[in-house]
Amino acid sequence: MCELKVAQKEWAKWKYYVMARSQASYVDLRQLFSGNQWSQEKEAHFKQQIAAVKKLPVNVKARRNAYEHVWGYFKKMVTHQERATFLRLVQAMTETQDEALPYLKQLAEKYQIAYILDSYFFD
Repeated sequence: MCELKVAQKEWAKWKYYVMARSQASYVDLRQLFSGNQWSQEKEAHFKQQIAAVKKLPVNVKARRNAYEHVWGYFKKMVTHQERATFLRLVQAMTETQDEALPYLKQLAEKYQIAYILDSYFFD
C-alpha cells in the first residue's frame, strides 16, 4: 500500500470507524495524512493505529461525535420523523445499548450514501 493515493483511499474507509472509537487516534491519523508525503514508516504507523483502535473499549462520547459527523451526509434529505428518531437514539446510547448505528446504516442504505456504505464504519 506504500503509495499515497492508495493510503488516502484506505484512510477514507477507516476514518469514521476510528473517530467512533478514539478522538486522539483520529487526530493522530489525520495528521499522518497531512501533506503529500507517504513512507513505509507512515504506512506502518497507520496499520498499527488501526489495529490498536480495533481493540479499544466502547467510548460513548466518541461514538456520538462520529455519528453526528456521519449524520451530516444525509441530514438535509431525511424526514422530520427520521431526524427525531436519530436524535432520540443517539441520546439514548450507552456503552451496552446502541440502536443509533443500525439506524444510521438503514438511512445510508435508503439514501444511498456510497461514501459511508463503502467504509468500515458499520463493521
